[in-house]
Parts: sequence; C-alpha cells; structure tokens
Amino acid sequence: AIDRTLRLEEENEKPQGDEALNKLFQQIYANANEDTRRAMIKSMQTSGGTVLSTNWDEVSKTDYEKERQAPKGMEWKNYEGKKLPMKEDD
Repeated sequence: AIDRTLRLEEENEKPQGDEALNKLFQQIYANANEDTRRAMIKSMQTSGGTVLSTNWDEVSKTDYEKERQAPKGMEWKNYEGKKLPMKEDD
C-alpha cells in the first residue's frame, strides 16, 4: 500500500527546471522513430552539446564540427587549449 501510494505521488509530481527539461527530452527520444533518435544523438555529440535537432534530413547533411559555433562571448578550444576554427557569427 505504501509503495503504491509513493508511486502515485511520483507520477503526479511535476518536475521543475533542469529536471523538467531532461524529462521532456527523454520523452521525445523514447517516443521518436529511428531517424529522430539518430538526429538527436549525432547533433548533440558532433556539436559539442550546443545543438539538439530532431530533423535527420538536416542533421545528416550538416557537419557540426566544421560549422562549430560557441555561445556568444566564448570560443572553442581543444583539450590542449588551442583555439579551434568556428563558424563566423551572423
């Protein structure tokens, strides 16, 4: 009875902040088709975590490593601290 009550409370509990965002991404990924999952994985990994796309047609043609773009005011560097080429700001 206690386990059931706790489980119902967890299901009814609304996540907040980063937890809510992570849950949303998990739901999108879990309910997605194979192309969408592939797009999400490739875009996140090859962009260094700056892009998350669900459009495989776009992701399959984009080279995020060549078109890398850091957040405004930051720059890409490798592990040795050398600056890496980036796409010019628009």
